[in-house]
Amino acid sequence: MKKTVLEGKQWILELLLQGNVKSVINGNIYKDKRPSGSTKEDIVINSISMDGSFLQDGVFNVNCYVPMVSVSINNITQYMPNNNRMQEISKTVYPLLENVFRPDYNLTVVNHSTFEEEDEKANYVNFRINLKAYN
Repeated sequence: MKKTVLEGKQWILELLLQGNVKSVINGNIYKDKRPSGSTKEDIVINSISMDGSFLQDGVFNVNCYVPMVSVSINNITQYMPNNNRMQEISKTVYPLLENVFRPDYNLTVVNHSTFEEEDEKANYVNFRINLKAYN
Protein backbone atom coordinates (compact mmCIF):
# COMPACT_ATOMS: atom_id res chain seq x y z
CA MET A 1 0.00 0.00 0.00
CA LYS A 2 1.33 3.43 -0.94
CA LYS A 3 2.21 5.81 1.87
CA THR A 4 1.15 9.46 2.00
CA VAL A 5 2.86 12.64 3.17
CA LEU A 6 0.56 12.42 6.20
CA GLU A 7 2.21 9.17 7.27
CA GLY A 8 5.64 10.65 6.61
CA LYS A 9 4.94 13.62 8.90
CA GLN A 10 3.64 11.25 11.59
CA TRP A 11 6.80 9.09 11.40
CA ILE A 12 9.01 12.17 11.82
CA LEU A 13 6.85 13.40 14.72
CA GLU A 14 7.18 10.01 16.44
CA LEU A 15 10.99 10.07 16.03
CA LEU A 16 11.15 13.52 17.65
CA LEU A 17 8.82 12.50 20.49
CA GLN A 18 10.74 9.25 21.13
CA GLY A 19 13.96 11.30 21.17
CA ASN A 20 12.50 13.42 24.00
CA VAL A 21 12.90 16.68 22.03
CA LYS A 22 10.02 18.26 23.97
CA SER A 23 12.21 18.30 27.09
CA VAL A 24 14.74 20.52 25.25
CA ILE A 25 12.34 23.13 23.78
CA ASN A 26 9.96 25.42 25.69
CA GLY A 27 7.28 25.24 22.98
CA ASN A 28 5.75 22.31 21.15
CA ILE A 29 6.07 20.15 18.03
CA TYR A 30 3.53 20.78 15.26
CA LYS A 31 2.68 19.35 11.89
CA ASP A 32 2.27 21.80 8.99
CA LYS A 33 2.07 25.15 10.78
CA ARG A 34 3.30 27.01 13.83
CA PRO A 35 0.61 28.81 15.86
CA SER A 36 0.33 32.50 14.92
CA GLY A 37 2.25 34.79 17.23
CA SER A 38 4.11 32.02 19.02
CA THR A 39 7.13 33.32 20.92
CA LYS A 40 8.31 29.89 22.03
CA GLU A 41 10.87 27.41 20.77
CA ASP A 42 8.70 25.34 18.43
CA ILE A 43 9.36 22.64 15.89
CA VAL A 44 7.26 22.35 12.73
CA ILE A 45 7.22 19.33 10.41
CA ASN A 46 5.95 19.89 6.88
CA SER A 47 6.07 18.10 3.56
CA ILE A 48 7.22 19.15 0.13
CA SER A 49 6.38 16.05 -1.89
CA MET A 50 6.12 12.27 -1.96
CA ASP A 51 6.09 10.39 -5.24
CA GLY A 52 4.21 7.22 -6.14
CA SER A 53 7.09 4.99 -7.23
CA PHE A 54 7.64 1.52 -5.75
CA LEU A 55 10.28 2.86 -3.38
CA GLN A 56 8.51 6.13 -2.61
CA ASP A 57 10.70 9.20 -2.37
CA GLY A 58 9.60 12.06 -0.13
CA VAL A 59 10.97 15.46 0.85
CA PHE A 60 10.13 16.95 4.25
CA ASN A 61 11.18 19.93 6.34
CA VAL A 62 11.77 20.05 10.07
CA ASN A 63 11.99 23.68 11.19
CA CYS A 64 13.28 24.44 14.69
CA TYR A 65 12.18 27.96 15.72
CA VAL A 66 14.08 29.96 18.32
CA PRO A 67 13.03 33.47 19.37
CA MET A 68 15.64 36.17 18.90
CA VAL A 69 17.19 37.83 21.92
CA SER A 70 16.76 41.52 22.57
CA VAL A 71 20.04 43.38 22.97
CA SER A 72 20.90 47.04 23.33
CA ILE A 73 23.60 48.30 20.96
CA ASN A 74 24.38 52.02 21.15
CA ASN A 75 21.16 52.49 23.17
CA ILE A 76 19.12 50.94 20.36
CA THR A 77 17.17 47.75 21.04
CA GLN A 78 17.90 45.16 18.38
CA TYR A 79 16.99 41.53 17.95
CA MET A 80 19.79 39.06 17.37
CA PRO A 81 19.81 35.31 16.70
CA ASN A 82 20.03 33.13 19.79
CA ASN A 83 22.79 30.97 18.36
CA ASN A 84 23.39 29.08 21.60
CA ARG A 85 19.80 27.83 21.75
CA MET A 86 19.70 27.07 18.01
CA GLN A 87 22.84 24.97 18.41
CA GLU A 88 21.55 23.16 21.48
CA ILE A 89 18.24 22.28 19.81
CA SER A 90 19.98 21.30 16.55
CA LYS A 91 22.33 18.96 18.40
CA THR A 92 19.29 17.20 19.86
CA VAL A 93 17.24 17.04 16.63
CA TYR A 94 19.92 16.23 14.02
CA PRO A 95 20.89 12.74 15.28
CA LEU A 96 17.21 11.74 15.53
CA LEU A 97 16.73 12.41 11.79
CA GLU A 98 20.06 11.20 10.42
CA ASN A 99 20.36 7.69 8.94
CA VAL A 100 17.12 6.28 10.38
CA PHE A 101 16.27 2.76 9.19
CA ARG A 102 12.82 1.35 9.99
CA PRO A 103 10.80 -1.49 8.42
CA ASP A 104 8.40 0.97 6.68
CA TYR A 105 10.85 3.76 5.82
CA ASN A 106 14.36 5.20 5.89
CA LEU A 107 15.21 8.84 6.29
CA THR A 108 18.24 11.06 6.32
CA VAL A 109 19.13 14.74 6.47
CA VAL A 110 19.89 16.09 2.97
CA ASN A 111 20.98 19.53 4.17
CA HIS A 112 20.31 22.15 6.82
CA SER A 113 20.46 25.92 7.04
CA THR A 114 19.26 28.83 9.15
CA PHE A 115 16.63 31.40 8.24
CA GLU A 116 15.29 34.56 9.83
CA GLU A 117 11.61 35.32 10.25
CA GLU A 118 11.42 39.11 10.58
CA ASP A 119 7.84 39.56 11.71
CA GLU A 120 8.02 36.75 14.25
CA LYS A 121 11.33 37.96 15.74
CA ALA A 122 12.60 34.40 15.41
CA ASN A 123 15.19 32.38 13.55
CA TYR A 124 14.84 28.79 12.59
CA VAL A 125 17.09 25.92 11.65
CA ASN A 126 15.69 24.04 8.67
CA PHE A 127 16.49 20.36 8.23
CA ARG A 128 15.63 19.10 4.73
CA ILE A 129 14.78 15.42 5.04
CA ASN A 130 14.74 12.71 2.40
CA LEU A 131 12.34 9.89 3.25
CA LYS A 132 12.14 6.59 1.38
CA ALA A 133 8.93 4.66 2.10
CA TYR A 134 8.43 0.97 1.40
CA ASN A 135 5.14 -0.50 0.22
